[in-house]
Amino acid sequence: MQSGISKIISHRISWIDICRGVAIILVLYGHLFNTDKQRYLIYAFHMPLFFFISGLVFKPTGKKNLKSVTVKYIKQLLIPYYLFALLTYIFALVSQTGGSLNPGSIAYQLFGIIYGSGNDGMLGYNVVLWFLPCLFITKLCFALITGKITSNKNILIVLLVSALLGSLMSLYMPWIKLPFGFESALTGLAFFGTGYLVVQNKNKIRIFTQQKVLLAITSMLFTILIATINYRISGSQIDLRINNLGNSFLFYLEAFSGITSCVALSQIISKNIFLEYIGRHSMILFAWHNILFVDLENFINSVLDQNLINTIQFLMPTFYVCIAMSIILSLRMILIKLKSAYRYATFFIQ
Repeated sequence: MQSGISKIISHRISWIDICRGVAIILVLYGHLFNTDKQRYLIYAFHMPLFFFISGLVFKPTGKKNLKSVTVKYIKQLLIPYYLFALLTYIFALVSQTGGSLNPGSIAYQLFGIIYGSGNDGMLGYNVVLWFLPCLFITKLCFALITGKITSNKNILIVLLVSALLGSLMSLYMPWIKLPFGFESALTGLAFFGTGYLVVQNKNKIRIFTQQKVLLAITSMLFTILIATINYRISGSQIDLRINNLGNSFLFYLEAFSGITSCVALSQIISKNIFLEYIGRHSMILFAWHNILFVDLENFINSVLDQNLINTIQFLMPTFYVCIAMSIILSLRMILIKLKSAYRYATFFIQ
């Protein structure tokens, strides 16, 4: 009979997709709330959760040379990033500016796309894209680490050093904004590497999988408590994009606790067609949702009475999330169908 964690790993695609689905839904809601007070709990762990999930599915590159590894990750992350960045910027120019162009602003945003940072107004039209180049740096760094270090204990030491450096930069050098969000990658690396080590040490953490419901509930309550304390102390939400961690010790407590709760919840659910589908297409939802929210809000405000909007204000985030996901995923499906139809027609023409 398989142990709980062994079952989890053997069925990892389903629950990891569910976890991605939960994570992207949290991202969507987080970007709809207007104030730190409304979203500080989501921001306490939602981006660390994405780094952690990426670490769960990381495959060591072994003795492959740096060039081949870099090319692989460029195809996986940087090419989609630059494609999404350019397409969403064109979309924003057309839909949100009415075609009016400011050469200075365009030049700065194009520089921001190349620089790969979501700070200082760069990627201002779709700032969520900062995560992709940051994940590229994180993944490449971890590939280099695992290519040189095979001992899990030594890997853990490197992760602790990276977490410490990220915390020190957050505390003493918050003005430093490096290309591809390298300062945030130092923090992200701790969560990415932890995801990898969890899989590597699955048999040693079997005890944590025997009471998933209790684990999900208690860890989420702990997250709420610690995140609230950190928010009260720092006076602002955690924001990994700008490497604002508040109290670093509390940040890691709340982030890992939130991750634990979401992972346990995903394992409890185990199978869910909707969340798995959302999770498998989290990248396209991630890339397009924020910019679509702006157009949806403008459209809703133009067609509905403001008094009605104020009356149902508490329902609006869920409404926007559902509409945005439906539009993005429907358009994706249509494009796939058109692509298949083109290939089918080409086959008979030849």
